[in-house]
Amino acid sequence: MLISTAALTIAVQVAAPSKAATIELKGEPTRLSWSTDGTQLAIQTSERDDKGMTKNPRFYLIAASDGKLSNAQASPDWADKYWAWKSNQYTPWQPSLGIDVKSDQKNVSSTSAPMGGALAKGGTSGDPNGGGTTADEVTSHRLNTQTLTVVTLTLMGETVGYFEGVQFIPGYTFGWAPKDLAAIAYVTSSGRLGVMDKDGKKQQVEGTKGVLLPAWSVDGSKIAFLQKAGKNKYDVFLAAVTK
Repeated sequence: MLISTAALTIAVQVAAPSKAATIELKGEPTRLSWSTDGTQLAIQTSERDDKGMTKNPRFYLIAASDGKLSNAQASPDWADKYWAWKSNQYTPWQPSLGIDVKSDQKNVSSTSAPMGGALAKGGTSGDPNGGGTTADEVTSHRLNTQTLTVVTLTLMGETVGYFEGVQFIPGYTFGWAPKDLAAIAYVTSSGRLGVMDKDGKKQQVEGTKGVLLPAWSVDGSKIAFLQKAGKNKYDVFLAAVTK
């Protein structure tokens, strides 16, 4: 896996990601959070109704050391606090600078999922044994021309999120780095992992594709994300970060 050399002067550099685990989930992943000590990841999955809105959340925990997956009865407090930070509209390093959220109407003959991820580009359908409807199934159910809501997220001129015909979820396509790193991880328009610093300098991690839920660890040393690996299966990747 090669790292793009288009922006070597970026303040942070992301190494080639390594696969930590392949996991099987029920529903579509809609949240990925780090524990404060970096030992665990929390995943929330959801089903979607025929309008693309999320419902029926499920919760999982992943051990960062070995990728072991376990069920959880509810979202841990640390995961909720992390997500509130990860999905904030405004940057941690400059409170007056934030993501611009633009909503439009579009006439189309079918829908598509948020920018990036296998579900946005022909992923498999949901779990027939209770996995629920996914964004991809919402797409297949809407074949006639209709007016859809399109939400586009931009930061310093860069698109960091795109939602067409499905619920806009803050933090789904981006995640802030800690304040001292002054950067953001996001899904590019081609579905790759991208990083941009406070000066607008960018790095794109080549070889990544269908990236879901990029999440920066609390200590700033890693970025976690998911990739679709098959029916109800996802690969968990971790990428080391240096400053």
